[in-house]
Amino acid sequence: MLVVWGDPGRRTLYPDSFVMTERGLTDTLPFDLDAEKSVLGSVLRDPRCAPDVVAQVSSDDFYAPRHRALFGILEALEQRSSGACDPVTVAHELTRLGREEELGGRAYLREMMEAVPSVAFLENHVRIVRDMSVRRGLLRAAEEIERSVADHDKDEVKELVDHAEQLVFKVGDRFAGGGLVSAKDLIERNLDNILHHDGTPRGLVTGFHDLDELQGFRPGDLVVLAARPAMGKTALALNILERSALDNGKAVLMFSLEMPGDQLVTRLLSSHARIRHDSLRSGRLDPGMRQRLTLSAAQFSKARFFLDDSSQPSLAEIRAKARRLKRDGNLDLIVVDYLQLLSAKAESRQQEISLISRTLKAIARELKVPVMSLSQLNRSAERRDSHRPMLSDLRESGAIEQDADLVMMLFREEYYQRTEDNAGLAELIIAKNRHGSTKTVELRFTGECMRFENLVREPAL
Repeated sequence: MLVVWGDPGRRTLYPDSFVMTERGLTDTLPFDLDAEKSVLGSVLRDPRCAPDVVAQVSSDDFYAPRHRALFGILEALEQRSSGACDPVTVAHELTRLGREEELGGRAYLREMMEAVPSVAFLENHVRIVRDMSVRRGLLRAAEEIERSVADHDKDEVKELVDHAEQLVFKVGDRFAGGGLVSAKDLIERNLDNILHHDGTPRGLVTGFHDLDELQGFRPGDLVVLAARPAMGKTALALNILERSALDNGKAVLMFSLEMPGDQLVTRLLSSHARIRHDSLRSGRLDPGMRQRLTLSAAQFSKARFFLDDSSQPSLAEIRAKARRLKRDGNLDLIVVDYLQLLSAKAESRQQEISLISRTLKAIARELKVPVMSLSQLNRSAERRDSHRPMLSDLRESGAIEQDADLVMMLFREEYYQRTEDNAGLAELIIAKNRHGSTKTVELRFTGECMRFENLVREPAL
């Protein structure tokens, strides 16, 4: 099941709207009815979105009383039975509660669904609803602080400050993330796994034995594979994806910002079938090659291998597509090729790269899968005699090194000066490893079909 997604259309975010408060003051409370309708309509259109939405917003975050009540019903249905937020079930629940006329009934449910042609931008609309709710909370807190200051004597300043802090902290509590966990709970949760671990790799198995022994590629990890151009980092990433999907039955997703999907598929088939890449492109294949190619194509067709070759996907689109696969149980590894081709709004390129690396790490932690991002190295290695890369060669930002759990640097000495001793050899330098030691993993590289393999003969299946 090899799937390629194309470049999706984009939609402009709705502007903020403002109204008078219920108390008739001159202050304004921000809200966005279109965003609220979009969130509700998206859940109705695709009930699989409900768990993610319920985890991020509550009924109190909706400004319109009707929307607040409808989302409360969706919350109750989701808690009662996952996936029960379809329009038929919701309409039945409105009738059962006797609130069909009050909340608009089936007609309003249909109106909200028709207003959302796609759920691709649901994350943006959820953020708008949540942010508007926070802004309203801050305005109400400011109003109460102002009223408290006006009503109390000057000698109660400490109490006023304390009260003001409580009000603001209450609004900001939603940004605090997960709850606190005691050391006792963490130990009880993990001790049994530690004591009874059989020594097998804890993370996703890449098929490269020495690399797997380092216990990398764990759920929530950001893995950076860096190299100078033409070293073969895309080939190595494809080999890891191939082994994960075909040999271990994992679901893998690749975002290719540099190469179109048809070229990547050609490289995948060339590597797996051990056919020279130029022979595959020219079509000059002997019967043996054709047979191997047919077998490889059949294996990839059955694999859970998903490919997105959108030229410039946003970080929000990457997160949304990955969430969709994770929700359907089809995501064990994400690969981004490559980091410097992503873009984000920031004041400088260094801040932009920092934001991108932090977001990729956040996606890994949220979805509990390893994210491997390919990265370019700067030219410093070219000026050194050995040309061997170092951590300081990571291009444009030290934040990549800071955010990554595992930093791997690919190096082939034969690229600079080929000798009998280094022909076909590659070094995967583990420059940073939060889970264990650092070392250099030696691999065999076959340039004709762009394939990396273990240096020693792999065990027979």
